[in-house]
Amino acid sequence: MNIVAMIDSFKGTISSLEISLIIKQELEKKGHIVNSIPISDGGEGFIDSIKSHFSVDTIKVETFGPLGDSILCEYILKDDIAYIEMNSAAGLSLIRKDKLNPLLTSTSGVGKIIKDALKKGAKKIILGVGGSSTNDGGSGMLQTLGVKFYNEGKLIVNKMNGELIGKVTSIDITKLQEVLSGIEFEIASDVKNPLLGKNGSAYIYSPQKGANQTQVQLLEENMKSFSKVVESHFGKDFSNENGAGAAGGIGFGCLAFLNAEISSGIGMMIELLNLEESIKKSSVLIVGEGKLDNQTKYGKAPSGLAKLAKKHNKKVIGVFALIEKDTKCDYLDNVMAIVPKYATMKESTGNPAKYFTKMIRDLKID
Repeated sequence: MNIVAMIDSFKGTISSLEISLIIKQELEKKGHIVNSIPISDGGEGFIDSIKSHFSVDTIKVETFGPLGDSILCEYILKDDIAYIEMNSAAGLSLIRKDKLNPLLTSTSGVGKIIKDALKKGAKKIILGVGGSSTNDGGSGMLQTLGVKFYNEGKLIVNKMNGELIGKVTSIDITKLQEVLSGIEFEIASDVKNPLLGKNGSAYIYSPQKGANQTQVQLLEENMKSFSKVVESHFGKDFSNENGAGAAGGIGFGCLAFLNAEISSGIGMMIELLNLEESIKKSSVLIVGEGKLDNQTKYGKAPSGLAKLAKKHNKKVIGVFALIEKDTKCDYLDNVMAIVPKYATMKESTGNPAKYFTKMIRDLKID
């Protein structure tokens, strides 16, 4: 049978590229024709997906990790468009679990990657966001690009983070305007959350970034204060825009300071990689990511791809590490998960390739 597999990474455990190789190897052993395409909706694996499709080299750049340590990242420069993955410089996977703290993490390193791309001739930046360890509203990135943040007239010189944004009382964007004159920004995101409130960046996402209940409230208050300063500066409230709360509020920072367009990450990938043609040529589509829940249907890669396949009357199979109880997924014909059938959560995260392979060996296509 002719199969196309488009599976996102199992965040923090196994990459989309590794998953693609396992799917291809195991299903070809069963006699199937398999086109396995690494996929991302903006977060982890964004660069891998583009690189594997276009066979382009990446550019390496030394930058900052989310806690300010020196790390090596890579991005793609194709023609005059730079493709950058926020996760590579500000991702959860870069920090030990016991060190996670969104009050201290910064997007500063993302700004340094962007600066390198601009020096090398980029005229458009496509930034894939998701999987971040940050809740700084993109302020670290913006500071690196030239924005000056002040507290009661005193310049803030430390790298901006979720704590320092609460101290900002005024902003100077003069240098930023010089650096980014004529540069276009597009953000690839899988979420539409606003910046603030019960569905915002702090309440929804900061607990998985290490914030306790007290810190969540502090992050919310800091972000609220920061957004008011930004609103006062620009004369516009960006906090309720779709996607403003994406990736610790970097969506907000990009909207307000960079005049960015926020696009559906999977929608962008479908167009960029011509995925509809690959689906049309197949008999079965396999989709998946780390967790299937009721949020998956709102712009995540598996649902976006599955709905496209259904338009062409294709069978769709979902493979996941975990399925949350009471999840409705009528866009999938069949669903499998590693936990608890093949492994416990601890076993799965400890050796994801082993248990993913076991699950795929049991996968029935017909």
